[in-house]
Amino acid sequence: MADDDKRPGAINDAAVFGELLDSSGPAVRAIIEALDSLVRRVDPDVVQVVWPHQRTVGYGVGPKKSSEHYCYLAVYGGHVNLGFNEGAALDDPEHVLGGSGARFRSVKVADPAQADDARLVDLLRQARALRLAARASDASTGAPDAGTAS
Repeated sequence: MADDDKRPGAINDAAVFGELLDSSGPAVRAIIEALDSLVRRVDPDVVQVVWPHQRTVGYGVGPKKSSEHYCYLAVYGGHVNLGFNEGAALDDPEHVLGGSGARFRSVKVADPAQADDARLVDLLRQARALRLAARASDASTGAPDAGTAS
């Protein structure tokens, strides 16, 4: 892992989020803004962690990537992936999510209007609820709190 990949993310830092926006073309910037707005509408208390060097944004019930994040944005040149940390566990009967790994799933967003898709709202609500349930379970069993915002 490169040293760049070990830098901590910026927690709820509008300036760093702005740097990510500014480093993106107008079309991708509009997608990032639409998806960020969507996540914030679904979860007004969301904790945002930005890793501008990785061009990713994590969202969760706390800043810890491994144990508190439930979704993320991965920014590319012409699109943004809206990913779900436990996407394989989500109810997705219309197969909106792509991926075949054990945990992560994502949807490729190439148009800001896709942020208006009610299926994404449902997936975000499920993902948040799943993360909150896992955190409550960990707290009741005394499991260690894993993960950091790095």
